[in-house]
Amino acid sequence: MNPPVLVTGATGLIGRYVVSALLESGRRVRVLARDPRRLDGETLRRVRTIEGDLRDPRALARAVDGAGTVLHLAACARAWTRHRDEFAAVNVQAVSMLLEAAQEAGVERVVHVSTVLTLPGLRPVPGRALTPYEETKLIGERLVDAYATTGGHAVVVHPTRVYGPGPLNDANGVTRLVALYLDGPLVPRLDDGEVLANYVHAADVAAGILLAADRGRSGAHYVLGGENCSLGGLLRLVGELSGIRRRVVAIPRPAALAAAHAAVLWGRLGGSAPITPTWVRSYFEDQRVDVAPTCRALGYRYRPLRTGLQETIAWLRDRLPAAS
Repeated sequence: MNPPVLVTGATGLIGRYVVSALLESGRRVRVLARDPRRLDGETLRRVRTIEGDLRDPRALARAVDGAGTVLHLAACARAWTRHRDEFAAVNVQAVSMLLEAAQEAGVERVVHVSTVLTLPGLRPVPGRALTPYEETKLIGERLVDAYATTGGHAVVVHPTRVYGPGPLNDANGVTRLVALYLDGPLVPRLDDGEVLANYVHAADVAAGILLAADRGRSGAHYVLGGENCSLGGLLRLVGELSGIRRRVVAIPRPAALAAAHAAVLWGRLGGSAPITPTWVRSYFEDQRVDVAPTCRALGYRYRPLRTGLQETIAWLRDRLPAAS
């Protein structure tokens, strides 16, 4: 019997697609999660769950014991947290402990899910500091690279801006923006000068992660993306596909930065900060990527942006009365 695949971050947007794809392929799946009950009932019946925190060495040891492959998706991916050391605790220290546990358990291969923002060509332009998320994810990647150079089998994948049906949380911000457009009547967006970024459906990222596990070369990095498009272009496509025309208001950079500073202040006073000035500045940078090398190396494929948005709009329309 094939050893199980351990998935961390299974309750997140991409993680749910990964677990579903593994089950569809007949693989045995093990999930490490703080609250496995966030998975749907059918999935819970088909996977083995280990309730625990990624930062708990004992939970990690139980999770990796007997596993053949580890797909590590869990991360602190928020723009801001009141406890700044949470980024390092989850994105660096937990990665170190996971790799150590995997090595001790004799895990055959590890796939570490990072972010497109750590790619050398997309590092911040001069004058912008790394966000805590970018900084700690980059350090975590280097730990994985070191693990691969010392004999472990590990690859790193870099998803771009992900969208698709799933939890409308911080990790699914693109879909939240689509939902905002459909719900109307006014849609705010940054006046970003129509810079390009790369957009990919969550199901395609999940498929790419499994390809990286099966075919990836140890020590290699693979970009899991889709089409390059401006944010304005994406919203225009949403309007075309939905048949809805909303007024899109471009927020000038000074106003966006002022709002981000206010959000951080509000967070320090006990509220939440969905955006920070450094995050705002990152959205003014060109983040286009070339996915062709990954397609050639892994046989990776992605759906056209038009197709993915059609699926996402249809899913949202079942949930948003105003968009129907």
